[in-house]
Amino acid sequence: MANAIESCGASGRVRVGILGSLVLDTATGPTRVGGARLRALLARLVLDAGRAVQPATLVEALWGESAPADHLHALQSLVSRLRRALDDPGLLTSGPAGYRLAVEPDAVDAVRFERLAREGRRAHAQSRPAEAAAILREALSLWRGPALADVREAPFAAVEAERLERARLAALEDRVEAELALGTDLDLVAELESLTAAHPLRERLHAQLIRALALNGRGAEALAAYQRIRGLLADSFGSDPGQQLQEAHLAVLRGELPRSRRSHGNLDVPLSSFVGRDDDVRRVVELLGRVRLVTLVGPGGAGKTRLANTIGRQLTPSGGVWSVPLAPVGADDVPRVVLDLSRVREAGVPRPVTPEAVLDHLVETLADDDLVLVLDNCEHVIEAAAALAGALLGRCPRLRVLATSREPLRIDGETLHPVLPLELPAPGATVEQARACAAVRLFHDRAAAVRPGFTPEGGALTAAVEICRRLDGLPLAIELAAARLRALPVEVVAARLDDRFRLLTGGSRTALPRHRTLSAAVAWSWDLLDTDERTLLERLSVVPGTFTEDAAEAIGQVGDVRELLTALVDKSLLHPVEPADPVEPRYRVLETIREYGLAQLAQRDEADVVRGRHAGFFVQLAETADPYLRTSGQLRWLVRLSAERDNLSAAIRWAAEFGDADLAVRLGVALCWFWFLRDHPPESLDLLGRVLQARGSTDPRARALVVAAHALATTETISRPDESEAAFDRIRKALERVAPGTHPILEMARLALAVGAGRDRTASDTLSPPDARTDPWSRSLALLVRGVLTMNTGHAAEATHLLSRALTGFEELGERWGLGITLSTLNSALRRAGDPAGALGSV
Repeated sequence: MANAIESCGASGRVRVGILGSLVLDTATGPTRVGGARLRALLARLVLDAGRAVQPATLVEALWGESAPADHLHALQSLVSRLRRALDDPGLLTSGPAGYRLAVEPDAVDAVRFERLAREGRRAHAQSRPAEAAAILREALSLWRGPALADVREAPFAAVEAERLERARLAALEDRVEAELALGTDLDLVAELESLTAAHPLRERLHAQLIRALALNGRGAEALAAYQRIRGLLADSFGSDPGQQLQEAHLAVLRGELPRSRRSHGNLDVPLSSFVGRDDDVRRVVELLGRVRLVTLVGPGGAGKTRLANTIGRQLTPSGGVWSVPLAPVGADDVPRVVLDLSRVREAGVPRPVTPEAVLDHLVETLADDDLVLVLDNCEHVIEAAAALAGALLGRCPRLRVLATSREPLRIDGETLHPVLPLELPAPGATVEQARACAAVRLFHDRAAAVRPGFTPEGGALTAAVEICRRLDGLPLAIELAAARLRALPVEVVAARLDDRFRLLTGGSRTALPRHRTLSAAVAWSWDLLDTDERTLLERLSVVPGTFTEDAAEAIGQVGDVRELLTALVDKSLLHPVEPADPVEPRYRVLETIREYGLAQLAQRDEADVVRGRHAGFFVQLAETADPYLRTSGQLRWLVRLSAERDNLSAAIRWAAEFGDADLAVRLGVALCWFWFLRDHPPESLDLLGRVLQARGSTDPRARALVVAAHALATTETISRPDESEAAFDRIRKALERVAPGTHPILEMARLALAVGAGRDRTASDTLSPPDARTDPWSRSLALLVRGVLTMNTGHAAEATHLLSRALTGFEELGERWGLGITLSTLNSALRRAGDPAGALGSV
């Protein structure tokens, strides 16, 4: 529920969202509200969150003029259903004034949006444009799609949705206005061109486009834009442009709109557009107004140098912005290179000789100047760059330093700004959302430069998204991939990314050598690591998913792994997973870094050894977790195993392909109950099949259990009678090879066999009876299974007795799955036994 807002109160943590499809997150987690009219009722109550709504108002909102004769009864029925869906009776209250959704207004995304929009407008009116822009961006980020998207058929929804959409557009205009007031050269033109195309008669947007063009030195285009909207208004309404458009037009004619200014210094004029990091520019410009040292940290190819230069062009120190490229410089030469650059500003000054004299002269040169020094590419001379920055900042009070590096300088007063990969489309994103993502926009821009007319749509958009995602949103890699479109279709580029280091070559001839190929960019970072750091990173490259410290220790087996993890994070080669887990922090390796590390392991023929450690760790984790899935610790271990989904799948695939049947079967046995609790996720059937295909000696009873689990999962996915019978035959044969009651999956397999095969009422005799010698959970499960079958064969009273005993056992254990399924089944048994009051009381 990314765009719903948290609220803590008597009813627990609740988040509600209507800026898009309806979403509801209660204290127990995400809650699905089924049924169009039920969702419409909740949405209407959300609009007055915290306030009572009269029944008559709700009836009109839900049915309009077609309300049923017994509309109050129908409304009460809906309210009762909604209370059950909310899973908390205190969330929906009733009284003389009507029905009330008991959440704080700010827990509703629409209410929060409108509050933030007002705050942003107020900040701009008070001449605080930077603050206004930040607030309005936060407000607009709450939108996930069209307002009330899945309840638009309700009578009340169209008017409310239109009101919210108008507010959204006004907030968007206010945000653009604030950014224009900042006088920046951020790329607002493309956004405003898209907005004016979508809202062709919105004069304020056209006026903003004219101003943005003029601010970026495109006066002729600004005048042409004015003439277009003037002609459109004349043709549509026979009217002249309004005051805002006229003022923007006159300002262009008079030259009153200042062009984006570039500070005196040595910054190069960019030769291509700057895409996707407007927020980074704003934040760092604001930071350098408060602090004197900011370091842009990020992986190779993230675009730190380009970002630093763009930031520099937003700064206006009287002494200018001076960039010092350190990539070709050795550690001993760092102070002299900076001094040589500063001497451009002097004439006839003798050159100092000793390192001390170089530093003293540099301090003397810069001591009283208001300037910004950009120390670019510090990572290979990090100690020298840190020492120089610390000395200069300590002795030059008006100096500010902007550094770029793959690791922090680690000196007093440093503020870090991580340069993260570009935004990628979320799973399930619409075409418009995918195209709007920064990574896809960059790919489109660079691809169109080498292949005129290229447009990401249809299969080309799918391929572009795959390229951006597999390249981790890294700008350098995306640009190298886009350059390949001169010779290859985009779909072919996407298909060849498995060999990315041979594919992604041929960067700009004017770029640094390490930026001309993807392999060189990664190798530059690799070569700066010490031996243990490099060894650990290479071994962690076998991990396809995220991982914890204990996994890294088991797989890495080198040095102090926790310290090495910290060092790799500092060097931007390992990334903490957000939000951070305070108990078990997790990390991930970017796919490009992982592919490079795998290649290094393969060269030394170590890949299978390390994959074996990976699989060994995760089979132990799965076997440790399995018994806890039948205790009160179930939820915590479900979360842990779900987080390890990619790792567990990779471990099974490797064990099956490598021919370690024993390991594959151990994994299948340990995970089959987890998959059952997760309703057999799509990959589970494939993985169980791989386990069964693994050749080699293994425990026949364990293998039979995997056969039963595979057949049980199969019965959930097939519909043809012959296939169903074949699955039941496999279950029967598997059950013949194992003792009763040795694993919960066997009980569920027996139940499926008894129910699915249409057994008569004596079928319960085939199930294992509760055994006092087994553990409490297994006894409770046996009672539950027998109760289910007994109820299905028409013996509801006997089933009630069995299920009540099972319920008591699960309650004592605190195990959620058993408790939930037993409560539901007991409720059905009580109803069948003619005790509806007891059924209601049981839940």
